Amino acid sequence: MGLKVYLPIALVVFAAATTGADVIVRTSLAGQPLLAAFHEHLYWASAELGGTLLLLAPFVAVAGTCALVERRARTRAVLLIFALAMVALLYFYFQGHEAAERAELQHMWTAATVSIGFLPFGIGLPVVLAVVVFGWLTAEFDPRVSD
Repeated sequence: MGLKVYLPIALVVFAAATTGADVIVRTSLAGQPLLAAFHEHLYWASAELGGTLLLLAPFVAVAGTCALVERRARTRAVLLIFALAMVALLYFYFQGHEAAERAELQHMWTAATVSIGFLPFGIGLPVVLAVVVFGWLTAEFDPRVSD
């Protein structure tokens, strides 16, 4: 499968975890109209391009790691690791966006910023490290069968 499969899936999950989560939270908690919430998200995502790329980094790292591990391990095991990592990132990124919106509604600006800003470090880094460890274990204990 390789990076050609993992990376597009990771990008779709990233879009759901950031754009989707932000729009859902803005419409449900803040009561913004759907289109306004979407435009506001796009504005902030483009204005803070460095932050957006930092948020993307764990998704790309997981995809790249899984593509490398798949060379030595069975695909089914790597797919499981990839899927679990994507679900974890999606869940915690959504929780981060929800916490940020709740903090913003209470005028706690620093907490709102930190809720999103630390996601790549507080959640992304541990998930990537777990993928590396489980990928290594998978390559050792469930190696790819030679043809």
